Amino acid sequence: MKEGSSELYPEDLKLIDCDKEPIHIIGKIQSHGFLLVCDATTLEITYCSENIDTLFNKSISELLGSSLESLFEDYLINDLKNATDHVKLSPVRLHLNNEDILLIAHKTGNSILLEFENFQESQNAFDYQIQLSEVVTRLSEQNNEQQMCDVAADLIKKLYDYNRVMIYKFDENWDGIVISEARDQGMETWLGLRYPASDIPKQARDLFLKQGVRIISDVNEAPVSILAHQGVERNNPVDLTLSELRGTSPIHIEYLQNMNVGSSLTAAIIFKGTLWGLIACHHYTPKFVNYYERQSCKFLTQVFSSQLLLSTTNTLLEKVNESANLRNTLMKQISENWDISEGLVKGDVNLLDLNDASGAALYIDDIIYRLGDAPEERDILKFILEIKKRSTQNLFQSNEFILESDENQDLIRKASGVLCVFISKFKNDCLIWFKPEKKSTVNWAGNPDKSFTNEKNFRISPRKSFEKWSVSQEKKSEPWQDYEVEAASVLRQNISEIILKKYEEVKTLNNKLTIAYEDLETFSYSVAHDLRAPLRGIDGFTQILKEDYYEELDDFGKSAIETILDSASNMNQLIDNILEFSKVTQYETERAPFDLAKITNDILDFLNVKLNHPKLKITIDANMPMLNGDAKMVTQLMQNLLTNAIKYTGKSENPHIEVGSTLLNGGLFYYVKDNGIGFDQKHEHRIFKLFNRLVGEEYEGSGIGLAIVARIVKKHSGIITVKSAVNEGSTFFFNLG
Repeated sequence: MKEGSSELYPEDLKLIDCDKEPIHIIGKIQSHGFLLVCDATTLEITYCSENIDTLFNKSISELLGSSLESLFEDYLINDLKNATDHVKLSPVRLHLNNEDILLIAHKTGNSILLEFENFQESQNAFDYQIQLSEVVTRLSEQNNEQQMCDVAADLIKKLYDYNRVMIYKFDENWDGIVISEARDQGMETWLGLRYPASDIPKQARDLFLKQGVRIISDVNEAPVSILAHQGVERNNPVDLTLSELRGTSPIHIEYLQNMNVGSSLTAAIIFKGTLWGLIACHHYTPKFVNYYERQSCKFLTQVFSSQLLLSTTNTLLEKVNESANLRNTLMKQISENWDISEGLVKGDVNLLDLNDASGAALYIDDIIYRLGDAPEERDILKFILEIKKRSTQNLFQSNEFILESDENQDLIRKASGVLCVFISKFKNDCLIWFKPEKKSTVNWAGNPDKSFTNEKNFRISPRKSFEKWSVSQEKKSEPWQDYEVEAASVLRQNISEIILKKYEEVKTLNNKLTIAYEDLETFSYSVAHDLRAPLRGIDGFTQILKEDYYEELDDFGKSAIETILDSASNMNQLIDNILEFSKVTQYETERAPFDLAKITNDILDFLNVKLNHPKLKITIDANMPMLNGDAKMVTQLMQNLLTNAIKYTGKSENPHIEVGSTLLNGGLFYYVKDNGIGFDQKHEHRIFKLFNRLVGEEYEGSGIGLAIVARIVKKHSGIITVKSAVNEGSTFFFNLG
């Protein structure tokens, strides 16, 4: 230990998790350079590398605690005082101890770091500029990601002459794969090999994002310790995040030694602010690349990243435009009939066309519509419920979606990948796409489960074998691409906008309906009061004429009196029917279970059928299931149906009416059947409309009774239908939803 100093990082690092290794405060620098650290305010030297005395011909004890102003000229001191945090100053060429030295300085917090490395003349600047221009031109000429990677690897190997240059891409789990490679002749290929995320842990990836490019000039050379002035607190080590000389993790050194690597250069490929991958250069002997060459490498990597972004953006735009056209077609199909299911499933373009899925489904209003190679309905319902458990968002994606409770092989084959967007999470309405399982063999550089081994004293050690280790990958699909996810998200938004637009239209119609109801009430009042008053006068005065003058009238006069009285009676009945229809329209239903057979018998007693129609035979199924509905409204419904049946069987020799229940199209229906005059089946929809009558004047009626029946069924969200034939009777079937 040098007098007047203390080693900043004296303990051996004992780790059981390489993700926790504090490599930004490692307390060492590489041996090809020197380090001074001073207080940003006072310029007092607080730290130095253990080899600094060989650069300044001063002892460490003399340097630590002294002022930086005693070492450098005023112009440099002024630049250091005005340094901006985390921004490197322009490098300065110095002549120290008979050597040409390059000074690279930057400020970090309350400290200024001064790093020194040997200055090396680069090749002819003009030739170098031509080389860089060639690199930029060739990268810009490539059409896709793979071509750009191949060109970048070849050009960087040519420029820096490393034994091996690899383009290394991270996946969503931060595992890396070598997607391109340029190597010396005779070397085995590492192309396609994967490396687990632990090979480049999170804190190392974070440093690459901030620093951009880094070299290790000699893997096997001992690092140089950073010493602190004795007055400096030991819990405040030097932050080497942006350091050019930062020492290397002993774990990583051992890792490289196990690969027989002698030196390396690594540059970060940054894509949209995220570490996309690395350009990793390996050499099998020591190799130093000077600062300016490293910055050129950083520049080239930035050009590569920009071209990668441009290429990816162009591809994305093509896909986005394609999906936008498809979405427009889908929206047009939905808007034609305001039917989401018809527009998304049954048109010329459907959900499945929107991305590269093999199956799709729409779940809306408790109905599932399946497209392509989609799972069964029961499995889709399980998927939807599981997705709601796993995520609170309206969009969910996974390329390894397996239901824990059911590892059905056919389900895994069809739907290892799932992309789901909810239209309404409350109702579970959603669009869902499926990608099939893609079985593959993944080649790892060594066993990924043994990336590190625990040795004695709890120190981790990197794996020693990098031989190809093949692993079968199952239960995963191709990943969902950004444009697929974006297309699904925008489609959901478009559908929501259509629903909102339809809601506004419905709201407007409701307002109009409210006004119509008010008008109907006014009309009903008018009918009840304004029409009945003169009608009562007509009827009253005609009765007086009949009582006082009937015998004095001739036959025509008598006929006229009877016609007036009959017309007044019919008019009065029509007013009653109109008022009844108005009441049904405005009435709010109150459902409860009741016995339809009992209500039917009560109606027949009220109509005094046994006395008024002694020949009529009526059969009522006493075992009909209970009916759930508004008893008052259903009583009116049954009275209208029975009155019609009695009326139209009046001329039959053996009139018969039957009331019961039956299964129709898989559902329970109640019916009223008669053997009366019937009608042509082609008129089945006409008879339920207001004032529509299919018979002549020989049968009384206003044409409102069946319209009231239909309105009562509709108020219950039910169905009414009729089967009939001329002279063979009619059967009315209904349910109440």
